[in-house]
Amino acid sequence: MVYEILFIIYNNMEREINMATNHDYFFNKNIANINKSISKILFALITVPVILLIGSLVNFFPYKISYIIFLLIFQILDALIHLYLTKKENTIFLTISKYFGMISITAFIYLLGSAKLVNLTISFAIAPFLSCLYYDKKFSQQIILIQYISTLIFHYVKSLTYFENITFVQHQISSLQWFIATMIGLTIEFVFLYIICTFMNKRTHETLTHIMEINTEKEEAIQLLREKNNLVNEQNKKIEDQNINMHQTQFKIIEFVSQCLGSHDLFTGQHVIHTKKYVEIICHKLRDDGFYTEELTDSNIDLFVTSAFLHDIGKIHIPEGVLNKPGKFTDEEFALMKCHPEEGKKLLEFLPKIDDGKFNEIAQQMAYCHHEKWDGTGYPQKLKEYDIPLCARIMAAADVLDALISKRLYKDPMTVSQAIDVFKKSSGSHFEPIIARAVINLEKEIEAIDLEFKTKESLSQQEEFNWWLNYHEKLNSNS
Repeated sequence: MVYEILFIIYNNMEREINMATNHDYFFNKNIANINKSISKILFALITVPVILLIGSLVNFFPYKISYIIFLLIFQILDALIHLYLTKKENTIFLTISKYFGMISITAFIYLLGSAKLVNLTISFAIAPFLSCLYYDKKFSQQIILIQYISTLIFHYVKSLTYFENITFVQHQISSLQWFIATMIGLTIEFVFLYIICTFMNKRTHETLTHIMEINTEKEEAIQLLREKNNLVNEQNKKIEDQNINMHQTQFKIIEFVSQCLGSHDLFTGQHVIHTKKYVEIICHKLRDDGFYTEELTDSNIDLFVTSAFLHDIGKIHIPEGVLNKPGKFTDEEFALMKCHPEEGKKLLEFLPKIDDGKFNEIAQQMAYCHHEKWDGTGYPQKLKEYDIPLCARIMAAADVLDALISKRLYKDPMTVSQAIDVFKKSSGSHFEPIIARAVINLEKEIEAIDLEFKTKESLSQQEEFNWWLNYHEKLNSNS
């Protein structure tokens, strides 16, 4: 409980620190940006005395040239000093530049308004309104106060300097009366200006602070989500690695089982290795030719190939003497051999689920149906055409192909070319036509694979082959 309280306090403190940091960064960044904009305004104001100078030279504006040149020099110096302060990336210089910019604009307006023929009123509100861009209520209030005091002084000086103006004479008022009357109106205007600027700054500051709080919470939520996602990804990676290891282990066990079967049958061990390869190339050939593209995905082809290891698993229930007999089977022996598909299916029903049972289903279909024929004359169920599962139809082709080109105790192997002729004759009867055509078109590739198998297996196969021949000769002589 104490730990949880401390954890909550720590998180709140960290959040407040982050918010304060973001808050300061945002407003300091804003001061720098607005200072740059004010610098541009100060440089833009240089055009005013330039226009007045041109107008005076052509007698369009009745201003003294010396006064305009003074105004021009003043504004150029103002703009350059402000630019220098703005380029200094320092909190103190940012603040100095902020005040200098507002006072410079105010001073320029007063100098411009000091001319006899220029009467400025609303222009006095420019600096206060520009100060609102800094989102700093106190700063705006200070600028308004400076502006108000400066306006009082400016109008007082103007009342003394320009009282001889005909307006005053006509209305028979003194300079003091004019000053008081003017300042009453200006005071009311500055009160409204103060209220408006204060409200604008307060609302804007609150809104921006609220937005930053929301963004901070959003960033924290995103960061937390990112951390959780990383944790989930790590866990998923571990699970994925475990699944890969489990799958590898499962398939090694399957391979081991097929090797055990190979020790029971002279040819079955090598036969399942051969057919596994032939199933693979037939599947890819069919897909490349545009057949069964939805069924023959990479993952399904992998399942077909691995399942080929177990298609003859039922032979483990067939006696070795029958499996490895040199001559032809008797009717009883052939009937016994024909039981191996059903025996294989029964054995595979006890296999634990792999790939949510998808592998088990394919392995059972291959084991049970790989002796079915396209025309319905196969066994054990005499299934016909598409009633035979696709994996079993492909397995049937690979099974017969290897049986034809491999050596057996009772026969010599065919050449690949002779085996291809069998597929041409059996297309539409034993084999689905497009599968038969795929095998026919793979003749060159099959020749290369068959040569590689025979090169690797010739010595070991011959030794075991001779052992079983001697075994059956002794068995026959004893009988």
